[in-house]
Amino acid sequence: MHLNSTLILNLSAVCAVLINFLLIVLILKKSPKSLGSYKFLMLYINLFEFSYAILYFAEKPDLFTKKSAFFLIVNWKESIFPATMSCLMDLLFVGFFGTSMSILALHFIYRFFSVTNSRYLKIFDSWLIIPIFTVPLINGVLYMITGGIILSADAETDRFMRENYLKVIKNQTNLEDLYYMGPFFWPKLENSITETYFSWKGAEGSLIVMGSIGLSSSIMIFFGIKGYISMNNLLAITSNSEQFQNIQKQLFQALCIQTIIPVVLMHIPASAIYITIFFEKSSVIVGETLSLTIAMYPAMNPLPTIYIVQSYRKAVKDYFISIKNTLLKKPTVIPVSHTVQVIPVSSIFTTTS
Repeated sequence: MHLNSTLILNLSAVCAVLINFLLIVLILKKSPKSLGSYKFLMLYINLFEFSYAILYFAEKPDLFTKKSAFFLIVNWKESIFPATMSCLMDLLFVGFFGTSMSILALHFIYRFFSVTNSRYLKIFDSWLIIPIFTVPLINGVLYMITGGIILSADAETDRFMRENYLKVIKNQTNLEDLYYMGPFFWPKLENSITETYFSWKGAEGSLIVMGSIGLSSSIMIFFGIKGYISMNNLLAITSNSEQFQNIQKQLFQALCIQTIIPVVLMHIPASAIYITIFFEKSSVIVGETLSLTIAMYPAMNPLPTIYIVQSYRKAVKDYFISIKNTLLKKPTVIPVSHTVQVIPVSSIFTTTS
């Protein structure tokens, strides 16, 4: 990977750790009571993204794509961890990607329940929230099994790596120094230079991964559209204040932003890789692009929450004002509001993420 790309990956990972840590503190200390059970969902999401960012910073795997192959690679020789630990972290990275797909779907389901004030929203206020939170983790384990067993290295992939990856990196790395996994659709026939055949092994693993991505995308689209329609209907018939309507519009804007971020940074690049490798049209730049977008995702995803939730935005603003005044040796003045309008939970349902 080029120096500039490595620098961007490191900066993204550091920013992701810091931003998610900040949001976790804000959720714990500055969450308005109107958030209700959504506070726990936000905390769950950001603890996951915080852990993901630390994992990525500690052991950044190399994503290599060319022709009909897509491999996630860890170099034991260059890792700061023992070989067994590097292997496990490579599997965890795959599992975290699968978990993120399910978390996105869960997020949209909750948002729809909150907008429509569904009776199912009570599930998130009971002990049932525990098994619900385990569903994304189960999907992550499924990804780990798929990558570590179905899409594990074999003689065909070893041959491809020797002919392609080792020539690209141009250093003293040997194939024995690498642990890798991934789909390979069109390997060459044994003792052949040009003839290829279709690998059902690669297809089976890819169907599991693409099926998960497709299911996550379908849930996001379905509940996103239903949520948009429900919100418009609510605003059309509501007799609540203008402040309530503004809150609902802000929530919809936040939902749009939080749809765009994972779709652009996760769904589209991952889908593009699987489509291009199936048609033997993938290239190294495709894998490098996915590496960058995956690294950017945990850093960018918390930003809409920090901006949209007023108490979080105000806390961050006040903190920077305090730093500015300290540097300029000015007293910090905190404005006091004499009029407080309380909006019931049943009116705002949630405040966003």
